[in-house]
Amino acid sequence: MSNDKTMDPMSGDTVETDGVYADEDGKEVTLKRGEKFPADLILGRTTWEMKGFSMDESEIDHNFKENTPIRKQVSDGQSKFEG
Repeated sequence: MSNDKTMDPMSGDTVETDGVYADEDGKEVTLKRGEKFPADLILGRTTWEMKGFSMDESEIDHNFKENTPIRKQVSDGQSKFEG
């Protein structure tokens, strides 16, 4: 028996991390931080599980790799992407 007391988010909860989430029925949606987890049309209120970080709308990073380019400081105080 696991001692893990965490629970998956439910419909109506606020999304804390941008990513791709799947409901109990396996339907995947891309959600952004601050949005609300939607209810399923058939199941109603449901739990959601993170499946990966979203690279863009058509690609899912199931390996949870970092999808933000490394930033470096430049002399004028602005940051820019390396890439």
